[in-house]
Amino acid sequence: MTNLVKSLELAPVKTGKYGRKYYDSKALTMVKNHYKNKAKHLTNSSKSAKDTIIKQQQDHIDDLKAQIETLNQQLAIKDKQIEAQTEQVKQTSILLSQAHTLTLQAQNRLDDKSPEEAAEGPQQASENSHGLFWKWFH
Repeated sequence: MTNLVKSLELAPVKTGKYGRKYYDSKALTMVKNHYKNKAKHLTNSSKSAKDTIIKQQQDHIDDLKAQIETLNQQLAIKDKQIEAQTEQVKQTSILLSQAHTLTLQAQNRLDDKSPEEAAEGPQQASENSHGLFWKWFH
């Protein structure tokens, strides 16, 4: 109240016992008007503060929605990449199976040769594997 009295420049009508100050009805009206205006200002500022907070939160929500959309797009791309890799693994598996089948068929053909042909095969390989000097001296 002391600060309000100074700011409104109110003068006491009389000073009583123990330094008490008494004011007239005009001063009382000024104080009431001051607090009425202050209450209106506070309600307006609190409403505007609430509106500002709501606006900030709505902006934040919009940012989060944009981030979610970006992440969903990235997930769709990753899903396509995974599908492509899965298809490559399937193709590789088929090729590996075919290579294994061909290897088994080749081994079966070697096993089906007559014992004479099988015996000639290693000898020919050993003769061809020796160099010229070995053939001269042996």
